[in-house]
Amino acid sequence: MKVGCSILRQNVTLFKIESVYTMVRTTILLFLFSYTSFSQNYVINGSFERTPATAKGVAPACAFSGNPEILNNYAQGWQTFVNMTPDLLVTDSTVRCTMMPMPRSGNRMVGLIMYHPSTDSPNAYDYHELIQGSLAKPLEKGKTYRVRFRTRTDDSLGLRHLTGVYGTMKNIRPVQCGNFGFYFSKDKININEDFAQSQIIFPVQPQINREGVVSPPAGEWTQVSMLFTADQPYRYFLFGNFFSDAVTTLNLTDTERSRIDEENRGTDQMTSKIRRIAYYCFDDFVVEAYDGADYAKILLEEQKLTFDAELLFDVDQAILKSAAKESLEQFATALFQLPDLRIEIGGHTDTSGEPVHNQSLSEWRALAVYNYLVEKGVSAAQLTWKGYGEGQPVATNSSTMGRQQNRRVECNILQQ
Repeated sequence: MKVGCSILRQNVTLFKIESVYTMVRTTILLFLFSYTSFSQNYVINGSFERTPATAKGVAPACAFSGNPEILNNYAQGWQTFVNMTPDLLVTDSTVRCTMMPMPRSGNRMVGLIMYHPSTDSPNAYDYHELIQGSLAKPLEKGKTYRVRFRTRTDDSLGLRHLTGVYGTMKNIRPVQCGNFGFYFSKDKININEDFAQSQIIFPVQPQINREGVVSPPAGEWTQVSMLFTADQPYRYFLFGNFFSDAVTTLNLTDTERSRIDEENRGTDQMTSKIRRIAYYCFDDFVVEAYDGADYAKILLEEQKLTFDAELLFDVDQAILKSAAKESLEQFATALFQLPDLRIEIGGHTDTSGEPVHNQSLSEWRALAVYNYLVEKGVSAAQLTWKGYGEGQPVATNSSTMGRQQNRRVECNILQQ
């Protein structure tokens, strides 16, 4: 009996020790996880899920905001100008919001008008919406950061939004646009400022800007990434379209764009105007320290990375040189740090030789680069390859220098 009690007490003691160990280990892991999460993302409430303790009531679900107070009051760390109405889009946990897509994470996202020109509306200025986010700690001067966010667009959202403003209309034209910019600052905005008017008198220029049209696959969230080297200890960033709609790129041809501009200028009847709108949803804003290679910076800034074919291959060959492998290893390292990017590896030649042979050579070279990157650990799902032969020259084929420029392997971003 004493032996049994002794064994029982020993088991209880071991159980207590193990429980304490488990609790301590769990606490440490939770601390490390929290610290890692904090150190990875400087943006406070980057997914808009948290509400300030001072907020009264709850943010309306399944509805466009209609006024700036919704974002200012119900999204911790975010604010906007008094004359703008960005939408804090909240999905209801019990009722499916059929009028809007689901956020990428959690139950909240933000909707912004990124393009709506004054020629299409009664507004005196182009109407864009901007939001300011807050950083958990100041950026370090001279340090490089990766700035990224998720976005998607849906034609029906733009239609619903303008219909709610102007009433039922048949001539609303949803479009997609560029000029997605970030302006970093040390101070908060004055929410009472008429920012559209200020942009005409004292225009704010974003430090980083995506000029090209942001065109996510239909119904899908996509990531946009940019690099930024801080020159001040910034604590805030303003996000939106800082430029005139006249210079903002669209997914319309120049001819179609000019036709709509002329038609709208030629009528004073607001109901006759074609109302163009680029409306995007945004989620998961991240600002994080970045120590990637120069290849990553070039890729993000230029949207492509070009290798001279002669640096990778001998003349008329598709076997990688030993010296080329070091460059491709550095490129692979850059891709490890940008796992959300999808890259197409394209092979190109000049016009020397037969077109059929050039086509095959371009394919073999693109495939060789693809295989080497996969061998070094880059996910095959992140890469595609294609040979373009001599069909996409970037310089004249009538000179030695031009032909050398045309013999290349281009790595282009397909999706962010």
